Amino acid sequence: MRRLTTILVTFVLAAAMGACSGTGNAIEPTHAAGKPREQYVALADAVLAQGAQAWVEADLVKAWRAGPERFDSVVGVVAAFVARSGIGGVKIADEFGYGDGLGASDAQDALRSMTAAMHDRVPDRRVLIDVVVPQLGCLAWQESASPGTPGAAGWATATPEARSRMRRCAEAEAAKNPAATIAAVDGYVRDGGIDVLDLSAGLRDDAEYAAWGTTRDAAMTAIWAEASRRWGDRVTLQARKALAHDGAYDKPAATAEADVHTFVDIPLANGAKAVDVWTWSQPYRGTTRQLTDPGLVDNALVTALRARRERGASLWTHMTPSSLQKGLEADVRAATSIFGTVFVTSGTG
Repeated sequence: MRRLTTILVTFVLAAAMGACSGTGNAIEPTHAAGKPREQYVALADAVLAQGAQAWVEADLVKAWRAGPERFDSVVGVVAAFVARSGIGGVKIADEFGYGDGLGASDAQDALRSMTAAMHDRVPDRRVLIDVVVPQLGCLAWQESASPGTPGAAGWATATPEARSRMRRCAEAEAAKNPAATIAAVDGYVRDGGIDVLDLSAGLRDDAEYAAWGTTRDAAMTAIWAEASRRWGDRVTLQARKALAHDGAYDKPAATAEADVHTFVDIPLANGAKAVDVWTWSQPYRGTTRQLTDPGLVDNALVTALRARRERGASLWTHMTPSSLQKGLEADVRAATSIFGTVFVTSGTG
């Protein structure tokens, strides 16, 4: 009996120590207490100290799919973070409906649950999702574009073969991601739960547009005119583009200028209120992607983005404390010299 008692006491003590240390299967104490982790709060505070805006970003889709218990736990941590003084709002989904396992039927339910949870917990904060809508890039929607718009003009000048290719493109994209179609986004916006929509236009490559008798910039102009007409009176529209690269930026200055013109200048000239540029620094598929060259060294891309900021463009980016190039103070100072708003990851996984 004494041996059994000793074993039981040892087991209980080990379990308690594991729970306190966050090891094993125990829930991390910050999550159990509904509090964000200190390093993420410190990053947000550092952004605010530089006079920039800080938003929180979290993957509530993943939490929602994991079930009510996990969802409530994550929402509690995120809401506590977002409720902190100075935080402007929360991004609750990345590329919503696109490759995230949601179908056309459950995406709407997921979004309603997520937006309701955040509006209930932090009613004075704005809620944002980002979406990539490949159908927009296919340009088939131009067939029903309003007269006098760039889309209507583009359709009028397209050849029958180009129109056929655009339609096939749109059908294929709808089959692949039915929760990321134009019609699906119409529904998300119409529901009224989101305040800000970050839109990735789903552009095709230059060669494909050339075969259709148009260009990347003409397509982007038409897409943003249509997005603004379609959604701009219901939500705040922002553009979104991944421009981060692995290692040193290896393109000429002319390419950097062309990319920033397409993905920053054109959206801002056609209804976008800001442009979200992914990402300051983040591990991605076995590499680390960043905007500067390693060590916070400027390059042609950063120079082009900084020039837009100096002209008054509202630029956003993403930061996480687990991927800083030099350290908290240096990275935040460098990032906020280009970006007026920073998404700080919530640390909830």
